[in-house]
Amino acid sequence: MRIAGIVQGVGFRPFVFRLAAELGLTGWVRNSPAGVELELQGRAEQLAGFRQRLQAELPPLAVISSLEFRDLLLLHDETGFVILASSDGRREPQIAPDSALCVDCLRELSDPADRRYRHPFITCTNCGPRWTIVTGIPYDRPLTTMAAFPLCPDCEAEYRNPLDRRFHAQPIACPDCGPRLSLVPGHADPLGQAIALLQQGLIVAIKGLGGYHLAVDACNNQAVARLRQRKQRDEKPFAVMVPDLVTARQLAELEELEERLLAAPEAPVVIVRSRTATPVAELVAPDSRWIGLMLAYTPLHQLLFADTGLKALVMTSANASDEPMLSDDAEAAEQLAGIADAILTHNRVIQVRTDDSVLRVFQGRPLFYRRSRGYVPRPVPLPFDAGKILAVGAELKNTVCLTRGREAFLSQHIGDLKNEATLDTFCRTIDHLGTIMEIKPELVACDRHPDYLSTRYAEELGLPLVRVQHHHAHMASCMAENGLDGDLIGVIFDGTGLGDDGTVWGGEFLVGGYGAVERAGHLKQVRLPGGDLAAREPWRMAAAWLWEPLGDGIWQLPGMPVLAATDRQLLQAVLERGINAPLTSSMGRLFDAAAFLVGAATRNSFDGQAGMALEALAEAAAAPELLLYRLQPGTPFQLDPAPLLLGLLQRLQAGESSASLARAFHAGLAAAVVDGCDLIRQETGLDRVVLSGGVFQNRLLSELVYTFLAKSNFSVFIHRLVPPNDGGIALGQAAIAARR
Repeated sequence: MRIAGIVQGVGFRPFVFRLAAELGLTGWVRNSPAGVELELQGRAEQLAGFRQRLQAELPPLAVISSLEFRDLLLLHDETGFVILASSDGRREPQIAPDSALCVDCLRELSDPADRRYRHPFITCTNCGPRWTIVTGIPYDRPLTTMAAFPLCPDCEAEYRNPLDRRFHAQPIACPDCGPRLSLVPGHADPLGQAIALLQQGLIVAIKGLGGYHLAVDACNNQAVARLRQRKQRDEKPFAVMVPDLVTARQLAELEELEERLLAAPEAPVVIVRSRTATPVAELVAPDSRWIGLMLAYTPLHQLLFADTGLKALVMTSANASDEPMLSDDAEAAEQLAGIADAILTHNRVIQVRTDDSVLRVFQGRPLFYRRSRGYVPRPVPLPFDAGKILAVGAELKNTVCLTRGREAFLSQHIGDLKNEATLDTFCRTIDHLGTIMEIKPELVACDRHPDYLSTRYAEELGLPLVRVQHHHAHMASCMAENGLDGDLIGVIFDGTGLGDDGTVWGGEFLVGGYGAVERAGHLKQVRLPGGDLAAREPWRMAAAWLWEPLGDGIWQLPGMPVLAATDRQLLQAVLERGINAPLTSSMGRLFDAAAFLVGAATRNSFDGQAGMALEALAEAAAAPELLLYRLQPGTPFQLDPAPLLLGLLQRLQAGESSASLARAFHAGLAAAVVDGCDLIRQETGLDRVVLSGGVFQNRLLSELVYTFLAKSNFSVFIHRLVPPNDGGIALGQAAIAARR
């Protein structure tokens, strides 16, 4: 057999060894450049049993992507089964993602009789750091950041024993030979003192797998308020860590799949509905019934809760605004000095900084908001051979992608490319991903926006360059992960992206495939008064959309700011003449306007805040009568939302609840999507639709659009493996570049 996938460094060879021994088979197993090779000899029923159990009983972190086998002649002198040294040849390496603490290590961590009792770095082949510690290939201990910790005799014996679950587990260690905790400022009992500070409501920075978190008692409102003030994060929700599912059930109303995702080896942050009587402080997720929960996924995290009385901890990335998560010890000590009251750190180096993954459940399956720790560098399978391509992604929520044949390796979340620190992480990520996966790109793909730092990086590489329109990349990303080909309809809704005509797009109906697309329709364009300022102050978008039908009447809208006459005149000039007011078809900005009009939000202190508030308000209402809209035929057709917004205002003045109108807005927009797609189907015959763009993180809108389209006999495809937001752009860029 030749087996490819994530089969090295995850206990696969000892698993094969034990399985062969149980079934009485002879032969051998070894690592190969492409994965694992093995030779088996036995009776037909033994071999059939091996093949069945090989797939059914895989080690937790192993993934088989392909399996080939052929029959060999009988070897009469073969006895026993052995593990051979690795073979040489052309390599196509795959490294496992980091994984949450397994049940066996958790049991040992809590057992006073075990030699790793309360060891903060306990691990085995079934759990622990992988991607965040690897420095080169092959994946052996000398090429990880664990090289600084020589194995003691006891650990060495486990490492060499094929029957031990720590056989060739590169990160293993124990209190005698492993990393050490320390506290800044110094203390004889770093862990105990950090726990005491958390119990007192103070802020502790904690070094984890992929970087530093800032932690406070999530049930202490004053502590959370202090964290918000020091981190200068006014309203964006914090993620919360709990020790186990029992505690998670006390804080949130969990579905079965949500529980499975929380307890999975990937241990992502799962956005779930919080209980009405939750003990979590209101300031953790202000004005929201949703909370981002994760289980304590490292032994150190588990020890923070063990017999300490702490029920839940805010665990948010330690970084300044718009900068990457801190992972370097010296940088953390310098930058967190005015934020954290203490820093709980250790001397195991983080090679790759990696944020927590974030997802929610949609239609019984995961929907990513951020794909990072636990999932990277697991490849996304492609429906065609893409060769070796580097795609550098977008400016916001940046990730990069490297392809190797029919595999696409999407990087961990990098962040917004707006400063030197994030750009440095971007460059390091490309170098590291290419080195580990042994991919030297022959082509580079980037966004068409000339001012993106990622675009400038791509231009300086000296490789053949493919520039990809932003919304085409969104569409291709969803196509690629769903294995689609040919022409179809793309409904792409987001906040911003440079269009082919030089204006800001964001509410697009596209027709085509990987090779090329046409703009079949779009949200009617409107002025973006104040440019980027309009994205932070939703009242500006309400004024922009309603200026044409209402004129000066916009100043009578509820919640509008009181402006001096000269400021009103200036805004009027901005809207009429387009001074610092580019044209946009942004769907994200339309959500801002609707959120403002129903009183759901008055500002965007973080990306998508107003849209999230509108969705939360709408979820509290039953299905109301739809709000109307206007579809203006043409090439391309235009979706005019002015009637929808005016209807919203009229029904609000008639006394209808804000929640009912928020839901009516969602439903009216979903109906407009169906009419737009139906118009395209009449002209083209196409009936396959992909939904992509950050606006489709809105679960209610996605549900309504999906349901309405399906009832109208469209085949609908959504994201499952990568985020619909700009975190998935790089995959689409790579797919388009490959086809071109």
